[in-house]
Amino acid sequence: MNRTSFFQHKKIWIMCIAVVVLSGCSHYGHHEVSKTAKATIQGCTDSGISGTATLREFESDEGIKKVYVQMEVNGLKDGKHAVHIHEVASCEPCGAAKGHHDPGPFGKSTPDAPDFNHPFHMGDLVNMTVVNGVGKLHAVTTRVSLSAGRLSVLDEDGSAFIIHTNEDLYCDQDSELNPGCAGGSRDACGIIEAL
Repeated sequence: MNRTSFFQHKKIWIMCIAVVVLSGCSHYGHHEVSKTAKATIQGCTDSGISGTATLREFESDEGIKKVYVQMEVNGLKDGKHAVHIHEVASCEPCGAAKGHHDPGPFGKSTPDAPDFNHPFHMGDLVNMTVVNGVGKLHAVTTRVSLSAGRLSVLDEDGSAFIIHTNEDLYCDQDSELNPGCAGGSRDACGIIEAL
């Protein structure tokens, strides 16, 4: 393939990607944002980690609430990091956010209990990938809502994002082969606040 042909193919790929991205965006084009929230992300120690997150709630044609999460964080080590919504709006210390957001009646918020519900907690999200110290996350979840109700992350005691040191392995129990299924220790935290 010569250089001209390569650039023509590259141009076509870029146009195709733009069409896919725009069509994905138009999925929400006719749905109004019903609720919005934000979080300011800070490192759990004086590590220089900082970032922001926004959450936007849309309602599907079937009445299902979808929450679109966008997050950008600076200062994390390169690689994948587990991101979860935790059950309490507290980051001082990061352990005060308690376990994963997983409201009852049968929820178990502790990811390392013998009969825990990970990776099916309501607050479990996909991993964030960090490149050159910058991590970005774009995810859609129907597991939580910003509206009133059992799945709300804006309930009486609120909720917080926790970014973990390692990636989420999405396994259902810790073992010698899969230690720290849910990402291990906590690197950063951000309290989710309604806008």
